[in-house]
Amino acid sequence: DLLPTCNGEITTMSFLQDVVDILLQYVVKSFDRSTKVIDFHYPNELLQEYNWELADQPQTLEEILLNCRTTLKYAIKTGHPRYFNQLSTGLDMVGLAADWLTSAANTNMFTYEIAPVFVLLEYVTLRKMREMVGWPGGCGDGIFSPG
Repeated sequence: DLLPTCNGEITTMSFLQDVVDILLQYVVKSFDRSTKVIDFHYPNELLQEYNWELADQPQTLEEILLNCRTTLKYAIKTGHPRYFNQLSTGLDMVGLAADWLTSAANTNMFTYEIAPVFVLLEYVTLRKMREMVGWPGGCGDGIFSPG
């Protein structure tokens, strides 16, 4: 029913809008001090309460939306004001928007031809970082890598 299926635009837009609504509700709830940082359940409890098995047939869009809600219901709210951790910190809204943008673009940064803007952003960001550490004119080289 979703794009690239012929005439799949309406279904696709509706599905993606529902996903965005779920994500935005989660973000807002994450910053609500009256909520818990996590609705903790032991693994065996979650395994018994929900069917996590991979089906042989594709799920419906409604089932996918339910899985999105369930996933976020039991996720740790790293943006919560009472969440503290040595490895991860709160939710950065600009970073979240950038993450959505790069996921929607779904490109790799192998060459300028495949990702012109992302390659240029990497170039100017690394140059600025080299300037900040004192390399004259930002001279040098570098590359971002995940992890």
